[in-house]
Amino acid sequence: MRQRLAAVALGLVAALAPGGVARADVIRDNEWHLRYLGVAEANRETRGEGVTVAVIDRGVDRTHADLTGALLDPVGVVDEDAPADPDGHGTALAGLIAGQGHGRDRADGVIGIAPGAKVLPVVIGEPTPDAIAAGIETAVEHRAAVIVVGYSVAGSERLLKAVRAAEEADTMIVAADGDQPGRAFEPYPAGYDGVLAAIPLTREGDVRVPSSSGRRLGLGVPGFQIMTTNTGNAYRIDDGSASPGILGGAVALLRSRYPQAKAGEIVRRLTLTAVDTGPAGADPENGLGRLELVQALTRRLPAPSPSPSVGAPSPGVLPSATPVAAPAVPRSRGPYGWLMALPLLAVLAGLGAYAGLAERRIRRTARDEVDSVGVQS
Repeated sequence: MRQRLAAVALGLVAALAPGGVARADVIRDNEWHLRYLGVAEANRETRGEGVTVAVIDRGVDRTHADLTGALLDPVGVVDEDAPADPDGHGTALAGLIAGQGHGRDRADGVIGIAPGAKVLPVVIGEPTPDAIAAGIETAVEHRAAVIVVGYSVAGSERLLKAVRAAEEADTMIVAADGDQPGRAFEPYPAGYDGVLAAIPLTREGDVRVPSSSGRRLGLGVPGFQIMTTNTGNAYRIDDGSASPGILGGAVALLRSRYPQAKAGEIVRRLTLTAVDTGPAGADPENGLGRLELVQALTRRLPAPSPSPSVGAPSPGVLPSATPVAAPAVPRSRGPYGWLMALPLLAVLAGLGAYAGLAERRIRRTARDEVDSVGVQS
C-alpha cells in the first residue's frame, strides 16, 4: 500500500534546555498517537509480554537502534543477499508495534504500543494475495498470537483459506483498510469475516478514507502523520499503512493482559469499550467505532449473554470466515400453528377408537358367558 513518507535523521532532537535539564526527543514527542490512545497508562497494565506479533511484509531492518531486542529471527522467503525491507514498510510496522526507543532510560526514538511483545518478521516477496496467504500460513505455523498485514489486496481462494486456518488456530489477524484519500485500494484480507480492519483516523478522530471492504469488523485508530522507524536507522512519517501496526500493538496488549481469553473474547472486549462514532452499532464507514485502549484493558465487562438474539452476531463471538450452519430456530406458530398438532391428534383419536372397540368386545364376551351359564342351569 502506497503512502507518503519522510525520512528523518536519527539524531533529530530538540536543543538542550538551560541548566542541564534533560533534553526532549523530537521523535518521541511527535508520536502523537501515544497520547491519543493513552499508551503510557495502558503500559502500566501490560507492555505485551509473552505475545508474538507476526509482521507479514518484505522484511524488517534488524539494525535499527529502536528495534534492538524486539525482533525474532525472520522466517518465510529469507534471502540473505537481498536488502532487508527495501521500502521500509515492514520496519515502520515493527516500530509501531514493539519499538524499544534508545538512549538513557530509552527516552529517545520510537516506543511501540506493546514494547514487551516480540515481532516475528514473516518475509514475503511482492505483496500478492497468495504471497500474503503464504505469510499467514507461516505465521500460524510459528504460533503467532497476532498477525499484522499492512497491505490490502484482491481476494483469492488461498488467502481466504489462510484466514480460516488462522481463525481455527485462535490467531488474530489485523489488516490495513484504507489508503490515502483519492486512491483506490483492494479490500482484502481486511474485508474477510474474522479479520480486524484498521481504519485510519485523523488527529480529530475522523475517518480518512471511505471503505470498499464493508468494514464488518474494524476499529478506528490513528492513521495520519504517524512517526515511526525507517530503514537505515532513520525515521519516517507514515500516512496510512501505519494503522495496522498501531491496532496490532493494541491487540498484543490485550492478549498479554488476558492470556486465557480466546480471540472472540478479545473482540468482545474491543467492541464493548469502543466509542461508537457513527450510526448506532457497527457500520461500513466507522466499523465498530474508535479504539479506547485503556478501557479495553481495564473495564469490567458484563458476562456474555447465554442466549444471544437470533439474527444478530454476539459481540463475544468473532465473526467467522468459515460458513457456519444457522442455529436451529423454533418455527413461529402463527395463526396456523395448530396444524402442527394434527398428526398427534390423529394418533390420539386412533387410540381412543381402539380402546372403545376393545371395551365393546369385552362386554359382548362377558354377556355371552352369562347367557351360556343360564342355559346350563
